[in-house]
Amino acid sequence: MHSGDASTSDDLRARRQPSRRRLRSRVNAVRAAPLSDVLREHALVHLPPAAAARLRLVHPSWERRLASPLFAVAHAAAPRRMSGIFVPSVGFLPFDGSDDAVPSPTLAFAPASEEVTVLSSSHGVACCYSPADDAFFVCNPATASWAPVPPPPCRTWPRPAIVVLFDATPYNFRGDYALVCAAECAPGSGAYCFLVFTSGTGAWRATDAVVPAEGLVAASGVAAGQTAWWRTSVGTAVGYSLLTGRVEMVLCPGDSGMWEIGSAAGKLHCAVRDGNSVAVFRLHEDGSWEEAGLRVPVAELLPRRRLKLPGHENDDASGHELVAQSSFIVERAVVRLDDGVRLLGFQGAELEVVALAGRRLVAFDVGTRRRREVRVPVAEEEEEEEEEEEKPWDSAEYAAHTNTLALVAPAVLAGEPMLVEEERPDAGEVAFS
Repeated sequence: MHSGDASTSDDLRARRQPSRRRLRSRVNAVRAAPLSDVLREHALVHLPPAAAARLRLVHPSWERRLASPLFAVAHAAAPRRMSGIFVPSVGFLPFDGSDDAVPSPTLAFAPASEEVTVLSSSHGVACCYSPADDAFFVCNPATASWAPVPPPPCRTWPRPAIVVLFDATPYNFRGDYALVCAAECAPGSGAYCFLVFTSGTGAWRATDAVVPAEGLVAASGVAAGQTAWWRTSVGTAVGYSLLTGRVEMVLCPGDSGMWEIGSAAGKLHCAVRDGNSVAVFRLHEDGSWEEAGLRVPVAELLPRRRLKLPGHENDDASGHELVAQSSFIVERAVVRLDDGVRLLGFQGAELEVVALAGRRLVAFDVGTRRRREVRVPVAEEEEEEEEEEEKPWDSAEYAAHTNTLALVAPAVLAGEPMLVEEERPDAGEVAFS
């Protein structure tokens, strides 16, 4: 019996030896991998495009990695936080400075004769519109790549309500995308229909979906997963799902008239004013809202700043003299929500509330309680008196954007549409062409 047990034990060792050798070889390979290879394969994909581009000169293998289309696909699919905001008459303002900037903040590479309006953005791909040329195109501001898009046959004026839905899966090797356009079925009806454009077909198609959406705000469009959402001025939000072809309608949580929608981790969120704080809610699949994270007091969202004064430099001063001659002063009062503070749309893998107070543009992470701030510069053609005037709630159109290296598929455009003479309708009406 002892000899039988010994032979059985030897057989087990013999069978285990190949697997042990394979495991040992894997461990040795991991140990032997240079740090540069680990960074190249696993860390570069999480850097912003501008920061990653500066690392091309580290090694030829890094340059090949960054230039690979597969790397661009992986970069677009990687979760990342919001990069900045497109501001009218100014261009793109990054929250992290040059590390997350774009080559042309005003999208000068675009085929437009005048200023371009960014209608919406998703995973680094933006849908843009040139009012002067009545031209549409989809672009990646980080790579300056773009593709023309035919105008939708039915839209609202003066600003089309279009949301871009980008497929950020690891298998989107072409950079395919879809556009969803919401348009009023008849002027003044308050009922909206939806049109869909896909880069694969190169044509717009009308859907059967219709939803009552009185007061739909065209500039509020946001992509949450594969659903395009807009808010309305009557306290509702409507969405069209590209996967199911169905529409959804939800009520804004609370009774505040100051709220804005955005997306975080592919889910629709809503930032709502509640007294002197901001509450953020997450939408569930059953249509119910759940408060996401702790509320953000305005004192924490927009703390009093220390303003530096010229002069007042005296190294010999001490005690109260240092306070009196300090080169910094603190704002007298904390900014309140009714002091011209506006909530803006937001996006990204992390939940960040975006607020605009005067020229202060702030992104506040609800989870980590960290804030990023950038100051909106004054355009040359603007006068100081005009800037001090209080603007209506939806007067300015700001578009949140996240920089990626996403590819932009060239649309296979259908045949030239028939030219129909038409007069441009007033704002809010629909034009058919």
